[in-house]
Amino acid sequence: MTIKTILLLSIFFFLITCAVAQPTNEKVGITREPLYHLYPYLKQLKMVKDDTLKVNLLLRVGAIYFRNESPGSIDSALAFARSAISLSKSLGYGKGYNNATYLVFVSHLKKKDYAAAKRMFNDVYGEMKVCLIATFAESHLDNRDAKPEELRKAYPYLKTADSLSTQLKSRQWMTEVSIAGGKYHFRLGEMTLGTKCFYRVIQHYQQIDDKAGLAHWWDELGRNLPDSDSTYALAIYSYSQAIKLYKEIGDFKTAGDCESYIAYVHSHHSRPDLTERFYLTALKTFESSHITKRLPGAYHNLSEFYKKQGNMDKALRYALLDLKASNVMGDSTQIDRSYVAAGSLYYSLGDLKSSIKYFKLSLSKAYADADVYTTLRYLTDAQIRLGNAEEALQFLRSFLKSKHVPKLAQSRQQVAAMFGDCFAALQDFRLAERYYLEMIRLNGEVEYSEKYATKKSWTPAGAEAFLTIGRFYVERAEFGQADRYIKNALASNRLTPEFEIESRLLLFKVDSAAGNYLASIGHYQRYVFLKDSIAKSTKDIEFSILKANFRTAQKEKDFKILQKEATLQKQKLELSARTEKFTYAGLVALLCLLGLLYNRYRLKQNKNLQLEEQQKTINIKNSSLIRLVNEKEWLLREVHHRVKNNLQIVISLLNSQSAYLKEDVAVNAILESRHRIQAMSMLHQRIYQSQNMSGIAMPSYVHELVHYLDDSFNLGKRIIFNVSVEDIQLDLVQAVPVGLILNEGITNALKYAFPDQREGEIKVSLEKTPEESLLLSIADDGIGFQQDFNIGEIKSFGLKLIKGLTEDLEGDFTIKGTPGTTLLIEFDYKLFMGSHQEALQEIAI
Repeated sequence: MTIKTILLLSIFFFLITCAVAQPTNEKVGITREPLYHLYPYLKQLKMVKDDTLKVNLLLRVGAIYFRNESPGSIDSALAFARSAISLSKSLGYGKGYNNATYLVFVSHLKKKDYAAAKRMFNDVYGEMKVCLIATFAESHLDNRDAKPEELRKAYPYLKTADSLSTQLKSRQWMTEVSIAGGKYHFRLGEMTLGTKCFYRVIQHYQQIDDKAGLAHWWDELGRNLPDSDSTYALAIYSYSQAIKLYKEIGDFKTAGDCESYIAYVHSHHSRPDLTERFYLTALKTFESSHITKRLPGAYHNLSEFYKKQGNMDKALRYALLDLKASNVMGDSTQIDRSYVAAGSLYYSLGDLKSSIKYFKLSLSKAYADADVYTTLRYLTDAQIRLGNAEEALQFLRSFLKSKHVPKLAQSRQQVAAMFGDCFAALQDFRLAERYYLEMIRLNGEVEYSEKYATKKSWTPAGAEAFLTIGRFYVERAEFGQADRYIKNALASNRLTPEFEIESRLLLFKVDSAAGNYLASIGHYQRYVFLKDSIAKSTKDIEFSILKANFRTAQKEKDFKILQKEATLQKQKLELSARTEKFTYAGLVALLCLLGLLYNRYRLKQNKNLQLEEQQKTINIKNSSLIRLVNEKEWLLREVHHRVKNNLQIVISLLNSQSAYLKEDVAVNAILESRHRIQAMSMLHQRIYQSQNMSGIAMPSYVHELVHYLDDSFNLGKRIIFNVSVEDIQLDLVQAVPVGLILNEGITNALKYAFPDQREGEIKVSLEKTPEESLLLSIADDGIGFQQDFNIGEIKSFGLKLIKGLTEDLEGDFTIKGTPGTTLLIEFDYKLFMGSHQEALQEIAI
């Protein structure tokens, strides 16, 4: 095979590797595309060539189908994703292949076809495999209703992803997996473990001084913390750290977003003062930085806040500012939201005509989702209250015809209630009853989970639905029909005090009509009691309390004023009597004080002159000492440098001598001597190259010595070294024996432990023991010593040398023979003195 052929095959293999694109240098994900882009993209697909543009179009179409909830959409997403995979392979388009593989994977997850998703683990490797495993783990966490035992199924996959990302040294996926682990622990209520996962990432970005990354992960910690009293302070701290860093790097848009998040957290903990402050701070940040895209959202937040506080004037002002800013931006989604907000405020203020105007503007742009039917409900009610029931009915029918009939049970129930209201207002009681009964029938289909209850959409299910039809029957004097539904309203778990008041009044009318006067009186008494409790009694009590408090405060104020006037008059009389006495005494005291101050000034001046002279003398002595210490340190470095050079000369002489020797025993002896001298030479080299003239950092020295011996014996990858050395510094007296012991132990293991080209491992460790001594271990998994080996009968020069060096260290030498061979040397740790530079600093101090 020619060199040219080999080169072409290598290039082809490289291209194939790029085609499968296992490294994920760019973020893998699915684009967010609006549904109305689907048909233009499909049309473009028919026209483009088979290139990267077509791959991206296939992925966009697949993403639209993936996010669509209609039947069969997920299968369409899979089909387009697989086409993108095939085309990406042929083009060698790595980014497209990765994104298409990811789309296929998450589509399987969405279909709950977990077996197909797990089979894909075998088709990928490297970072892409970490990506899929981590995504599979997070799919368990995305289920909000998952129980703890279901959530724990994610843990093995998180561990696998963490191990793989660590092996690959992929910083991106080590971070992503750690964050996923934090979310996992948060879901299980394990706050300490969850925050540790986030802190691990935060500390990394702090170490590399990446402020943007550090700000992002502080922000993410705040967003992912479960909202509770125990996490309240940590959430605020996390957002505050993020804001500070975002502003330092000039990212005022995200800083303003974090300020809005802080306001939201405060609102959930009943702190309206802090909520208002941070919403206004966020608005100020956006305005001062000219970030116009964030202004509508900031105005909307303030409008909603003031609406909850009952300050409708400010709420309306910010709602109109929101609408104005949204129109300037031209964002249809924000404009629609602004129309709804303005309409709701006008509705609450009783300006029904203005509310109808804004509700219609909103519905002219909206898609038919659950929130739209809530807006339609308010519009219908406003038109009926203005006496325009016919217009309300026509608009309702026209809207449903153009926007399609609702599919969700909640929305269908809302529509039935609206039709019932319209026909009841038009006196068409037969149709009104039919739609009200449909509304009641849908009660059984509507589920009230916590997930649904947090949504903004409104539904008349429960007590309100029963009251609506009950009121309808009472107005038509069909009291028998009304009785059943009103009692159902009272039994509903969604009964509010307002609903109970109306229910009691209606039951009073029903029982009165039926001649059941005792029951009717009971209902009426309950009605009066609730009404007075909520409306009149509370106000009267509050007014009485305020009035009593005012009178008490006024009396206390008058009494204090009189008391204060009397005290002032008395003080004036006493002051006039004492003034003359204190004037003379004050003059005498002032003269004495001036004399004392002058005397202290003179003493202080003399003391300062003495101190200045002493300081000059001390400075001169310090300069001399510093110069002498520097000269001594330079001389020591030069001595160590020359010792190292002389040792290198000896090594060179030994190398030259070995070239003229023919006996293997002599050559080996010279080689071993050269290794021993090299071990000492490295120590002297480290000393004169280091700022620390008396201490040697053992981790780097041991690694360097092991690397030197590995290279000297030229073993390739047959012998693996496993080095573990704690952060220990030794003085030269202990470092030289340790270096020679390491040289002898490793050399003996390399020469004798692995005969016949065996493969194996040599472990070298130096660590502190609980007794504050040091334990040096040299272990191999080679053939080992014979079982009847006796350390007292050592004949090997190397082992005798190790034993003698151990005695120099005043330590204990132990050999373990099975399995392999382990040399253990334990000796006392003698702390070295500080460097000359540290001595200089102490002198200066």
